Amino acid sequence: MDETALEPHKSPSQPPLWALPVAFLGGLVSLFIEPFFLLFQGKDSGDAFWSHALRSLNWTFILRQSPFLILLFGLALIYAGYRLRSEFSDREWWPWVRVGGGFLLGVTFSLVVIHELLDIAYFRGAFILAVAAYALVILALLALLFVWPLPIFTRDGEPIGRWQSAGKTLHLVVIMFCVWLLIPAIPAMLGVAAAPPSAPAEGYGSSPGPYSVNTQTYAYPMPAEVEAMIGDIEGDIEFSIYLTLPEIPADERMETMPLAIILHGFGNPYWETYVDWATHLSAKGMAVAFIQYPSDVHPVGVDTFDLIEAQGMSNHPQHIPRSAAIAAAIEHLNETALGGNRSAWIDSVIGNTSIDPSHLWVGGHSLGAGLTFRTLDESLARGWGDGSLFIALEAPYAHSVDAELRGDMSQLPANTLVHIAISEDDTSVSPCYGVWHQQRIISRDGAGDLGDGQVILMTIPSDRHGFPPMVASHYLQASQVHEVLADWGFYRRADAQADYITAQSDGNTSTDISADTYLFNETWLANMGEWSDGVAVKEIAIYDDAMNEGTEQYQDCMEESTAWK
Repeated sequence: MDETALEPHKSPSQPPLWALPVAFLGGLVSLFIEPFFLLFQGKDSGDAFWSHALRSLNWTFILRQSPFLILLFGLALIYAGYRLRSEFSDREWWPWVRVGGGFLLGVTFSLVVIHELLDIAYFRGAFILAVAAYALVILALLALLFVWPLPIFTRDGEPIGRWQSAGKTLHLVVIMFCVWLLIPAIPAMLGVAAAPPSAPAEGYGSSPGPYSVNTQTYAYPMPAEVEAMIGDIEGDIEFSIYLTLPEIPADERMETMPLAIILHGFGNPYWETYVDWATHLSAKGMAVAFIQYPSDVHPVGVDTFDLIEAQGMSNHPQHIPRSAAIAAAIEHLNETALGGNRSAWIDSVIGNTSIDPSHLWVGGHSLGAGLTFRTLDESLARGWGDGSLFIALEAPYAHSVDAELRGDMSQLPANTLVHIAISEDDTSVSPCYGVWHQQRIISRDGAGDLGDGQVILMTIPSDRHGFPPMVASHYLQASQVHEVLADWGFYRRADAQADYITAQSDGNTSTDISADTYLFNETWLANMGEWSDGVAVKEIAIYDDAMNEGTEQYQDCMEESTAWK
């Protein structure tokens, strides 16, 4: 008899034994191809994984609409996987299904790994539903591909083989890992987690008002030497001033309205990111200029200099072209909106009301907060802000160490008011920038200290007591992540700041007193509302002198005092 006739027959259509693990590894690697390619091109990790961060953000907002349905759908998937394996695992084509399922399992594990890396770097526990959904998908795929890992004995009571035992142990470990991923989201999916406070129903932090707003875009002439340095990130941007004006009824219009200037963060010159901020300010009666400037610039020497970041300053050569662009934008703003030949669109919105920069609000986010110092220099040299001045530095980064670019704070008026806000879970910039900025502004570069309480630094807290968790990140001010934490911790302040400057401009004493009381009353400012179970949300921490009276972390910023010697 032919001995080969006794060997088990294997259909040529069946996948080889290595197909399943290779498919899994292929899926695991697939989502890392783009980030690794971008890293190879010289991008930083933030840029390389940015698309994945946006996906997690978008999915999270969708999943938050129906957390309980996520659990039901996940359990249904697990049951469906089990039933499909029970019904069809003896079919000839089933091994190919397992190969495809192995690839999907690898992709899902890849999503989990990327999410966990981003959670350490950016999310800080804010997006618990996305990773819980991934865990449910993994469990469903395990039910589809493999038998339950227990018991560890065969039907006749004999122990299973070494490789089978290892496989079942690994299977069980993966299940426990998925349970670990699910646990933080279970209260949310069951609807028993405390809900955060609603946004204030009226007053500061509620819907923008009392006026609706209108926005027009004005491209400004970029200096040729700056144009030549603009990098790929912002290469397709037509750098412009987005001017937002309140639509005030004709019978309510004042002779003048104040001016506000907003500066964006690095690599994010997009109006959509800061539209909510501008709207809240303008709706109180202010003209708001959002200035796009090139942040991704590559001057000579940018690849060879030795970076120093200390005492709220840095020696980046990029400060030079950025400052030149901002100066050009302010000059164009002056000609377009403030002079006698202002644009016809402005007349159509505010009539005979003039925009008065002597009452000035200047603020920025991240890199834009650092460049606020240079913007103040340009503004104060024109006589702007000599009536009233409010400075808002949100999650601030460094300004230039160069004496010609760092701004002259000795020119700050004695009535200047300042808010410096740092988010507890900001993983992008050190809080020491804000701490040093506070010291510099208080001293006015040695020209005499501003009064007690005029320059306050605050820490916006994270609170994970309920769901959704309230996580104060570097992007608290971005419109794309505008949630209730921002309403309480940011937009309330923005509304009061605008009310204060507007009251200064039109001489409304009662509004002036109310806004001023809010802005610098620690009890009122620190309050962040209550969770639905009555537990108070962690309050904003407020410091008049963070370096000397703040947390140990803030006091440690003093160690930077010798960096420039």
